[in-house]
Amino acid sequence: MELTNHIHGANVHKWMVAAAVVILCCIPFFRSYNLRDRPLGEDEIYWIGQAYYFHLAFEERDWSHPDWQLLPARENPALGKYVIGLGLRLDGLSVTTPDWLGVFYVIARDRPNAWGEGIARQERQAVVDRMDASTREQAVKQNRFEYPVGYATTARAIMLVFGAISIVSLFGLASLYMNLTSAFLAALLFSLHPAVVSAYTQVGVDILAIAFSLLAVICFVLTERHAWRMNSHPRLCRGLICIGGGLSLALAVGSKINAVTVGFLGATICLQFIASFLRHKSEDANNSLKSMIALIVISLVIFVGSNPGNFPNPLKGIHALYADQQRSLEVQKNIPAIRQPLRSLKERLQAVTDLTAFNPVIFLLVAGAFFFQIFAACKSGNPFPVIALWWLISIVAVTAWIPFARARYALPVIAPSIILICGGIERLYQAGASKMATRGKYP
Repeated sequence: MELTNHIHGANVHKWMVAAAVVILCCIPFFRSYNLRDRPLGEDEIYWIGQAYYFHLAFEERDWSHPDWQLLPARENPALGKYVIGLGLRLDGLSVTTPDWLGVFYVIARDRPNAWGEGIARQERQAVVDRMDASTREQAVKQNRFEYPVGYATTARAIMLVFGAISIVSLFGLASLYMNLTSAFLAALLFSLHPAVVSAYTQVGVDILAIAFSLLAVICFVLTERHAWRMNSHPRLCRGLICIGGGLSLALAVGSKINAVTVGFLGATICLQFIASFLRHKSEDANNSLKSMIALIVISLVIFVGSNPGNFPNPLKGIHALYADQQRSLEVQKNIPAIRQPLRSLKERLQAVTDLTAFNPVIFLLVAGAFFFQIFAACKSGNPFPVIALWWLISIVAVTAWIPFARARYALPVIAPSIILICGGIERLYQAGASKMATRGKYP
């Protein structure tokens, strides 16, 4: 009888998980339904245009083409461009010229200071010069850009798919720390957060970075918990976690530089494993350390090898990527018609609070959940929890860097914040239920 009940309970649990996944996957498609026919925004034109580098790298297999030296090739990592290009290619579409990128700069040109001065202006003009003459004339003189509607439809569908992946990944990650109901609540809140909705309803790389970041953190947690011990093929399981985590981390940072917060998280976890091994000399700590090191090495190899700009000097190439992106941000800071740059630490912290938690009180509750986890870890002598570390690293890095009060810049903070607050709510509920049960039992 007990065995039958156990099997029935396991089947119910599986069906509940399946139902939760289906519901969560549907949310991005419902949220985007009313937006499906809107014209492409200028940022969307830019990111569809970035698929041109997928064409050069994999369709033409030309990694030395002069267009790799254009500003759009240098100011953003390559892997996110490849993902968008692959998605378009799977639907039979391909961006074979820099015209889309040129149109983006033509649109911006009439704004004061939009192209900057000196070298910055020359870099943007070089992209426009590479456009097809008729397309350039139409964009400059008639302020028009004609494109097949399939590009917009397919590119937005790619975002929705990765939106669903990110939501389900958050559900899976949260379920490693809390019960099914709380994990579903966390995923639901994440899917409805305005910054996340914006990321999966507009063409860009932000939702790609978030999806791959969540997958990488799942691999970090599985490594921390020595998940391979529960598998009949532990070495194979460890290998798959290392490869999956390394690929996910590379794709996260290779989509959006601010996903490097997850890379910092991986390095911090490595330091914890080193401390644990030195203290206990345990085989588990040794295996986890070697797995994390292998994961990070795999991610570095993929990240560096994916971009022709990293050769022949990878360190110089990575520094140039960061420097070019910062120079582009400096140009944007001088466009008063678009946004107001954040100058002080107070302004940046206020922006992160507003964009992620909407209200200082909610932000303080998240911070309270963080400190509770850190206190519990210190009291028990356990390593700091992965989610708490992720939140701390993200808050510090994003607050130190965020240039404008735009939701997409604060995205790295949202996932760990929601998991922390939902975990805190679950613990408070369990504590209250336990107290009520105790009072009922011992009046």
